[in-house]
Amino acid sequence: MTFKELKFRTHAENDVQAWTQQGNYEVSIIRNSLSYGGDKGLYEIGVYEAGTNKMCDPLGWGDDVKGWLTPEGVEKELELIERL
Repeated sequence: MTFKELKFRTHAENDVQAWTQQGNYEVSIIRNSLSYGGDKGLYEIGVYEAGTNKMCDPLGWGDDVKGWLTPEGVEKELELIERL
């Protein structure tokens, strides 16, 4: 999935979120004032086991979110998650 294919919803100025299904995972992509890098226009992603509200770390980030991502960085992480 490319970054341009993501369907972001705007919640407030500089506060956006998109969801996508990648294999057995649901992924949230956000940018807001509280997300890692959001104040710099960068994105943070969080991964959930599909059909649950349980966050997980399938790529071994050492955290259940990964921030400071450019659009290209988001695409790379989505591609890695899809391959699982």
